[in-house]
Amino acid sequence: MEYEKGYVFQPKDTRPAKKRKTESQGLHASWQLRKKAYEEAWQIQNSRIEDALASIHSKALEDVTTYLNEIVETPLPSRIPTGIVLSGPGSASSNSLSSRVASSVQSHKRRLYVTLDSGSAPHLKAVLKVLIQKATASVAEDEDDDELATISRKGPRLLNYDLQILYEYVRDRNIEQVVVSFPDTEALGSALLSELLELLHSWLDRIPFVCLFNVATSVDFLQQRLSRGAVRCLNGRLFDAAPSSAEAQLVFSAIAHPDARLWVGPTLLASALERQSDYIQSIDELVDIVQYAYMSCYYANALSIFLDPSVKSDSIPADHFEALRNLDSSKAFVESMIENGNTTRARDLLESNDNLLAEVQEQMAHGKASLTKMTTALDVVRTIQDTLPNTPTSLKSNLFIQAMTCKLRGSAMMRTMLLSVRKAQSDVAAALMGSVCAADIADDIKEDITSLKGQLAELVAGSTAKSQPLRSEDDIGSSTVRTTVVAQKVHLSKQKSQLSKQDAAYTEILRKFSDHLEAYFDSSFIDPQSLPFHEIFIYDHKSPHREVFTPRPRHAVERALTSPHDYLDCDCCAPEKGEDGEATLSSTQPAAAVLYQLYLESGNLINVSDLWQAFQAVMGGEKEEGDLMVLFQRALAELRYLGMVKSTRKRADHVAKVAWRGL
Repeated sequence: MEYEKGYVFQPKDTRPAKKRKTESQGLHASWQLRKKAYEEAWQIQNSRIEDALASIHSKALEDVTTYLNEIVETPLPSRIPTGIVLSGPGSASSNSLSSRVASSVQSHKRRLYVTLDSGSAPHLKAVLKVLIQKATASVAEDEDDDELATISRKGPRLLNYDLQILYEYVRDRNIEQVVVSFPDTEALGSALLSELLELLHSWLDRIPFVCLFNVATSVDFLQQRLSRGAVRCLNGRLFDAAPSSAEAQLVFSAIAHPDARLWVGPTLLASALERQSDYIQSIDELVDIVQYAYMSCYYANALSIFLDPSVKSDSIPADHFEALRNLDSSKAFVESMIENGNTTRARDLLESNDNLLAEVQEQMAHGKASLTKMTTALDVVRTIQDTLPNTPTSLKSNLFIQAMTCKLRGSAMMRTMLLSVRKAQSDVAAALMGSVCAADIADDIKEDITSLKGQLAELVAGSTAKSQPLRSEDDIGSSTVRTTVVAQKVHLSKQKSQLSKQDAAYTEILRKFSDHLEAYFDSSFIDPQSLPFHEIFIYDHKSPHREVFTPRPRHAVERALTSPHDYLDCDCCAPEKGEDGEATLSSTQPAAAVLYQLYLESGNLINVSDLWQAFQAVMGGEKEEGDLMVLFQRALAELRYLGMVKSTRKRADHVAKVAWRGL
């Protein structure tokens, strides 16, 4: 037919007038709430850390600031005023103090603060360039350009390492001080540092220089490194900075604060403190580790939403409650209630989200109170160690890690400490009871120890020999060695000396005191894994931090080239198993992975022609030779970029192997 009828299809609009609201599930459903909870929690925790660090550096910071103010009032034109901060073998504390001094100094409008580290000091010209650039706040992008024209300056151009530029800047702005800080003095070359100080001294009548040295060794060692001329140019004053270990302990105290919403577990904390001690890093690195722990918990754990005390059940997605009910500690908690006959309460937790949320908040508060009681008991342990003679005081962080891993309760250290308490003399025992009563312990134990302290005071007051302290029966000094001869053989035996009534009564008081301490420690050092819902408020995952703070990029690159299927997760790259069970090469694998595995089978010098033939044999088939050559050249260039092969002058058609696997 020449003409046919045409029809226009107009379907009925069956779509709803409004878009359907689809509820998001999983981590994304509570992302905004968890992000807000993280920001609030870390802001509180970070303020505690900053307050703790400010308190430890307050004395040194005040002394340095006072010293700088005194120099402004009474300048020394003949020598460079120099502050020497002694920080001990750990240079991390000095870096932290330098940053706080910088923030304090920079608030003064007529004072410049410049930091010169060893990384920007290969030679004198480079040091002067950095000094002038930081002091004048100018940006010199091209370091090869040796000429720098100052703004609104007439006359010839000056070299960018000429201190005349800094002099004109100081003169035009009426600068009173130019503070030059050396945070890593030992890392600077002796000749370079001496030459720089002598040059700064020659400009002292025009530029008011002040030097701050952070010394990790000693002043004598610093003086030996400098030339005699440089030493004569300095007029120094010593300042003592807090050691790096003290900073770490203060940060730990802020982490284990009773009001902390999230507690860092022992595995992660031990790894962070070990890294801090081994590498002697700045305290900011430890703070970053703690912040990353908070981020990992709140960002990657959906149950962290329950850490927010103001969260409501209607704002929490339903699948979060299901995940909460499937926790191991949650299952054990419900099973214990059923075994105790409280089936109604267990049913409410399984069926009602409101009841479950209220129970979780109550149990987490109880769990945090138990951890707080544990940290208080650790303070009591350290107080006892401080009071006992000839007893070293353990770090609170080490005790905390042992307590969290259930290694402190009943340990050899605790048994030795309690035995020393039983052997203590009356004056030491009175000091022990007083220090324990001053601690924040339970009222019932405090009343018992206070009663024992009163009995001891009455006993000491009524003692006949007031010049000598009372001794316990457990004291080794109350034992005597008895020698007897039987059949021409000498036998030694210990015999308890006869105790007076006062010593016997003192022994009874001291044993009761030791028993109270032992009972208190046994009740305080609990297993954190036994606390209900401990997975929420205790974060102890080490693997994310290991990948971020101690990365192994070479291992990841070697694994990606050896087993690309582990990263790509595709069927085409899965290795085929040979007859002997080992993985074989496949043409479906990436070209760089194939070439790398052939590279592993080669010697130190690799013939490129032989490598091409082997590559062609593996990757050949339906592909044309030109396409294979492109893949080969690209894969070889990638291996060269990764630093595994390089050209060699020995043979033009060979490449040299640079890296070996596993090193």
